[in-house]
Amino acid sequence: MNSDITVSTLPFKLIYSDKTGSLRRETSRGASLPTEILIKHEDYIDSKTKVSGKRTLVRIDYYMTMTDGVIRPVSLYSVLAAPGDPLVTAAIVTSIEAMLVNLLHGTTNTSGLDLETEIFSNKEQ
Repeated sequence: MNSDITVSTLPFKLIYSDKTGSLRRETSRGASLPTEILIKHEDYIDSKTKVSGKRTLVRIDYYMTMTDGVIRPVSLYSVLAAPGDPLVTAAIVTSIEAMLVNLLHGTTNTSGLDLETEIFSNKEQ
C-alpha cells in the first residue's frame, strides 16, 4: 500500500506503519482537528468454532470541537473477520464490502437501501 493516500480529495499522510497496521492523518481543518485512518490486522481464533483467521480493522476518527469546547473524535469503523481458508478470496471480501456500502449509500432504484440517515441519524434498527 502507498505511504500517503488520498481519500475523497483529502491527502492522508503516513504517521506510522508496522507489522500490525498503520495510521494516516489529514489536517486540512488544522493540526488540532485531524481526520485519521487507522488500519490494523491481528490473528484470531473464533471462540465458538475454534477456527483461526485474520481480523482487520479500518477506523476513521473525525476530530471536532464539541459544544463544551473539548475536542473529541466521531469514529466509524469496520471489522472484517475472515477464517483462514483458501476459499475466502478477495472477491468474497469485496462482495461483502459492496453489500455494506450499498446498504448505506445505494438507492432503492439500484442495488441498495440508502439507510445511512435512518441508521446513523435516526437511530433506527
